[in-house]
Amino acid sequence: MKKQLLINFLLLFFLISCKGQKQKDRNIETLNLVWETMNTKYFDSTFNGLNWQDEYNHYKPIIEKCETYDTIFHYLNEMLFKLNVSHLFALPPNYEDEIGSPQLFLDGTIGIDLRLINEEAIIISVKKNSVAYNSGIKVGYRILEVNGKTIKSFIEAKKTDPNPPYNDIHIYLLSTENIIRELYGTPGDTINITYVDEKNQEYHKRLELENRSIEKVDFIPSLPPMYASIDKRVISDGIAYIHFDVFLPVVLDSIVSAIAEFHSYPNLIIDTRGNPGGDFNTRRTIAEQFVSERTLFWKYQRRHDVNEVFLNPTTNPYMGNVVILIDELSSSSSEEFSGAMQAIERATVIGQRTAGKVLTMEIVQLPNGGLFVYPNQQTRTSKNDVLESVGVIPDIEVNWNKADLMNGIDTQLEKAIEYLENNKIPKTKEQ
Repeated sequence: MKKQLLINFLLLFFLISCKGQKQKDRNIETLNLVWETMNTKYFDSTFNGLNWQDEYNHYKPIIEKCETYDTIFHYLNEMLFKLNVSHLFALPPNYEDEIGSPQLFLDGTIGIDLRLINEEAIIISVKKNSVAYNSGIKVGYRILEVNGKTIKSFIEAKKTDPNPPYNDIHIYLLSTENIIRELYGTPGDTINITYVDEKNQEYHKRLELENRSIEKVDFIPSLPPMYASIDKRVISDGIAYIHFDVFLPVVLDSIVSAIAEFHSYPNLIIDTRGNPGGDFNTRRTIAEQFVSERTLFWKYQRRHDVNEVFLNPTTNPYMGNVVILIDELSSSSSEEFSGAMQAIERATVIGQRTAGKVLTMEIVQLPNGGLFVYPNQQTRTSKNDVLESVGVIPDIEVNWNKADLMNGIDTQLEKAIEYLENNKIPKTKEQ
């Protein structure tokens, strides 16, 4: 009997040891893939002065001992975040829908959008006939809590544990995205929201998430399908308006068609507020609608060289005046597009300074099922300006205004209209 117990104990010990060794091997395999990818493909071979080999030596024994995904990815990101650049992180398995803005991936919504204004969460839009609209929620109302979490707690969480690039605008971008993420989810689920109206009357409501009215599309193989939409309209006899929420091929034809449709209008507003980015070919093709000759647009700093990207004009480009609207949630491709259009003097940029998330990225599947995102190129404008960590600085800075929103006024859009109506944009060589 004792002999059998001893055999069982040794067998159990052997199985646990094997499992532990397999975990260690998988951990090191993951670390090696991340480290080696950066060591050979990261755009900055100097790692901005960080000794990359020392980082490996430091984190190898730590990650080798990790027993959960949470700890493995915590230390991987701790290592990566020392470089203080965007588009650089590791995600555990099944966290793919957190790779970007929540409105890209999540199916259930109550139909509102918001921004942080002086650290208050103010509703900037309410979709007509949505759950929020039918419950009486209006633009300008201030949200106090979502699902029991105060707005201050979202902001403090990101101030305490931010992601690169480390600047205040990015902290507010991340805080806003996390608040918005609480307002999305699975259709049929409910959320709890506390808000105040124009009379400072407080309301507590439980709202059911509904299906979104647009379809998802597959774009990046490693990521879930995404939502994309476009809005176009005529503002006045001389001003047309186009808004799209992401730079993806699925909306490209509609955007190009809208630009062509408004060809006779002398003024065009391109609204990229809240647009988190997207695809290289999409942003380049859109930009090509606005030049009449081959034009240097971007310079991509790669590990060993610089790749210059030129725009090739279309047959009948739009040569009217262009204003691009941006805000703190315009990032990545939105920043590349607006910053480069500003640099070639083909657009006036109005709105709020962006966070500076302006690198191109690649996605790698990790052995443990997670994803590794890393930047392979640093974007520069035709004037050689680096936008990463700096952001796009508007020609005319206009912040969201709480009082105006309460009165149904979009301050940034109104400034764009006023500028186009009352000021002649200097003619460029393309015009």
